[in-house]
Amino acid sequence: MSARAERVVNRLLLTAFGRFDGGPNCSEALLRLLASDRARLEAAFGGPVAFRLLEVDTEAAERQLAAAIAETRPSHVLLTGQAAGREALSFERVARNRRDLRVADARGQFGALGPVRDGGRETRAASWPDLEGAAAALRALGFPAEVSDDAGAHLCNQTLYLALEAAERASPAFVATFLHLPLTPEQVAAGVPAAARLASCFALPLDDMARAVAAFLVHTRRDRNRPPDA
Repeated sequence: MSARAERVVNRLLLTAFGRFDGGPNCSEALLRLLASDRARLEAAFGGPVAFRLLEVDTEAAERQLAAAIAETRPSHVLLTGQAAGREALSFERVARNRRDLRVADARGQFGALGPVRDGGRETRAASWPDLEGAAAALRALGFPAEVSDDAGAHLCNQTLYLALEAAERASPAFVATFLHLPLTPEQVAAGVPAAARLASCFALPLDDMARAVAAFLVHTRRDRNRPPDA
């Protein structure tokens, strides 16, 4: 296959994180739900979808993400993770070159751990097209959605930074963003540590998250196929 032909093959890599902050991670639950109906998600996106679960491990994150990208050769990378206290599905458009873990990772690493990449640029901009339009489309369907410029300083920010760095080196290049997820009602009812620390906690059902991701991919597919002068 020629490089030109390869560029039009749309492949999605969708990632989530495992257990985090003393409890289950809603992004892992969402990943499993979406993977259980892969055919529907692939129809929404318009191409094959691969699913990968990453450990909440700041030292292993780069290796695991790099392996997933090398194996799947995506055109699009949608990273997902949990963000207690968020009141909307948050599409991140800025990654910063910093690691400051306010909650320990799976190996107990905690606090200011330095940059994601020594000597790397201070920020990287998410390359997924029309995030504002996508968030607006989700709101029109009744889903709480926003575009955020603060991906934090934990592994969510770290993996977005690494994905955008990898995209610069990839041939063909790919686009990426990070989707922060509110907690689920089940997590709040169970009093997981992430919810227990908050005076009140917005929650979003897992089924709603899955429908919102599918709608986001439909928007991406339509935007991808829109004529340049549309």
